Amino acid sequence: MDLPLNIDIFQILLHMLNLVILTGGLSLILYKPAVKFLDERRRRFEELEEKRLKTESEYEALSARRDELIASAEKEAAEIKAGAEKEITEMTKRYVDEAKQKSDAIIKAAEEEAEMRKKTILESAQTEIGELVLSATQKLLNDSADSKTDSALYDEFIRTASSAQNDGKKKK
Repeated sequence: MDLPLNIDIFQILLHMLNLVILTGGLSLILYKPAVKFLDERRRRFEELEEKRLKTESEYEALSARRDELIASAEKEAAEIKAGAEKEITEMTKRYVDEAKQKSDAIIKAAEEEAEMRKKTILESAQTEIGELVLSATQKLLNDSADSKTDSALYDEFIRTASSAQNDGKKKK
């Protein structure tokens, strides 16, 4: 059977069979592994995307936790600082109070000592004055009481008193 244009049906069927065998073979050898490779690749990228999202959410949670810890640490540091400042203020006040008490005690002791010295000096001055009066009295009683001696003693007393008075005015 000859068909026009030299077409042989048997040849066409053979070519069709070859095409089906070739398509089936290529499908088994190339297409299925390529599809399998692409599916695995897609699955791996999906897993990576899930991992990335999970890691990102973990990062956000850790970042929020870090921010909370930083805020609490700053708050705690501020509390510690305030407590330390309060303690320093109290210690300073205590030291100042103690220093005032010590200075008051020192001043009081100095005043008492000055008063005691003053009393001692006055007592010794009174003793000396008493001795001088006693010796002057003894001298007067021992000396004869004549008018010339009396007059000389009075003159000497007036000169001594006026010179002491002039010296006192000069010192002022």
